[in-house]
Amino acid sequence: MASSIQLWTAFVILLVQPVLIFTQPLVDRATVFDSASQVKQQYDYVVVGGGTAGLTVANRLTEDPSVSVLVIEYGPLDKLEPEVLVPGLPTPKAYSRNYVSVPQPGLLNKPQPVYSAAVVGGGTVINGMFFNRGSAADYDGWETLGNPGWGWSGLLPYFKKSENFTPPPPELAEYPISTDLGPHGTKGPVGSSFPQYQYPILKLFYKAWNSIGVPSNPQPNGGRAVDAFYSTLSLTAWNQSRCSAATAYYRPIEGKRPNFHLLTLHSVTKVVIDKRKKRATGVQYLRQNATQTAHPPSVRAKHEVIVAAGAPRSPQILQLSGVGPRKLLSRFGIDVIEDLPGVGYNFQDQPTMFAGVTYDYSKYPAPSPDLYFSNQTWVDLQLKIYYENRTGPDTQAYLSGTTVAFLSLRRLTGDYQKIIASAKKADLAKALPAGADKTLLEGYKAQQAAILTDYKSPDAAVHELAFAGGETIALVVLKPLSRGSILINSSKPLADPVFDYGTFQHPADIQVAVAMYKKFRQFVAAEPWKAVGMTETKPGPSVQGNAAIEAAIRNITQSTWSHPVGTCAMLPRRYGGVVDPQLRVYGVDGLSVVDASVMPTIPATHTSSTVYAVAEKAADIIKARRRKG
Repeated sequence: MASSIQLWTAFVILLVQPVLIFTQPLVDRATVFDSASQVKQQYDYVVVGGGTAGLTVANRLTEDPSVSVLVIEYGPLDKLEPEVLVPGLPTPKAYSRNYVSVPQPGLLNKPQPVYSAAVVGGGTVINGMFFNRGSAADYDGWETLGNPGWGWSGLLPYFKKSENFTPPPPELAEYPISTDLGPHGTKGPVGSSFPQYQYPILKLFYKAWNSIGVPSNPQPNGGRAVDAFYSTLSLTAWNQSRCSAATAYYRPIEGKRPNFHLLTLHSVTKVVIDKRKKRATGVQYLRQNATQTAHPPSVRAKHEVIVAAGAPRSPQILQLSGVGPRKLLSRFGIDVIEDLPGVGYNFQDQPTMFAGVTYDYSKYPAPSPDLYFSNQTWVDLQLKIYYENRTGPDTQAYLSGTTVAFLSLRRLTGDYQKIIASAKKADLAKALPAGADKTLLEGYKAQQAAILTDYKSPDAAVHELAFAGGETIALVVLKPLSRGSILINSSKPLADPVFDYGTFQHPADIQVAVAMYKKFRQFVAAEPWKAVGMTETKPGPSVQGNAAIEAAIRNITQSTWSHPVGTCAMLPRRYGGVVDPQLRVYGVDGLSVVDASVMPTIPATHTSSTVYAVAEKAADIIKARRRKG
């Protein structure tokens, strides 16, 4: 006999498909290919990667019917499964493509996971749906590093352009959420809204922070993303379903633009570059899981090849194409077309204490996300409520929640000046990955100076504490000073690169982590929690003193918060940059990069909203370039 969850899964398909029919036009799938034989010989633009950035750029470029675009994506187009559309269901594992890093000395020599999406729409199809922005200072730092137009004022119009914001429902009136539309866009493709339900214990989250001097922030999207706030999600408000890049930028035009072609289940192995002219002319690609690589199919790009494979993969594609550090490429017999030492370096992610930090609140009988693990009857009931009313816990992303505290270093610790002083004394040459060019050291110095400016500011965050209402709290180092690398280890196009996070290689990062763990304990001990008996269970109250806390942190930290950036950095070439402020790869005409890899420093936020904004701005830049000829 089918279980109740199986019956509800069948019901959801019947329920969701009519919703899609009534909200989107019936379309011809002819522009979605899964075979190279269906691809034309030439397009105006070839986009490498159909994730968040790739779909955004391709959508905007094909608004002009005279412009043809081919997007090549490793993964499939999702099937609009309940696990994709319903926020509260775990997302399909088939849409992930994960790796493992080299052992991390800063984390007791343990290898770390590298998470990556393998689906049209990229990480937005499977992520925790947070749709927040960093503070103005995060983006102004990019401009300070030599990127005019990429500060907060230059990006805000593109944050708005991508966003379709819906104010909070009446059910959330008691939470600190602003109804101010000023910082938001209301006509963009990406649904930005709030779930219709919140676990009752979340009321104590804000009371606890307020009791220890951390105020609530009703409007974190206006350039000051600090203190305790309730985050927007990438959520379609009216039916409380996930809004991904595929939902926002592809499906509404699917089959309606014959100039937009999407090739799925294929990966680009190389950008074809005319060595004499130093110009990208197209790409080579292979079918997913191919075994024959000697004579791959290719496609020409009349105007540009736009690499948007994400921070983990874009540098590998450039390196295999002869664009990257000369010593690295020569080691594997790859012809060096352009010696760009920064390709694959400057790798950044946000170290996270998640599963290793737990607590208990024994006196609180109300429902919590932990019931997803222990009570199938409750789980089935919530899915039923979701489909009947579009409310309940399943309107929230699976185990992710919406409540966070983003703390400045000043708010985090009274010793913030000591941490800044210590960071200034660090030997940055020793903190860089092995093989880093001297230009990267100069860029690293400039980055540290910009980040330490943020460390001094009360309006820029360095730490996130995320709380979903269950027995686990995530503690995140948002603005790490450590840098890693993603470098090829073979000239074979299907071989994985070597991932090295460099976690805690800069001494200031572990100091920030210790400070945030102490703040977590102050938060847990706050008076409002006493009514529910909240107590730390892991690592446990026996862990005392800086040395013991640091040891525990190194044991329980994971290198990633699934926000990899920086590996094709938008920086001046003298700083180890890979692309200029127009996102053009230095030294190669007709080649640009548009994804999180161009971010020179990681913003103190979840990155999907920023990737959309970067891609929207990139599309305008590329359009202007074409108009100029």
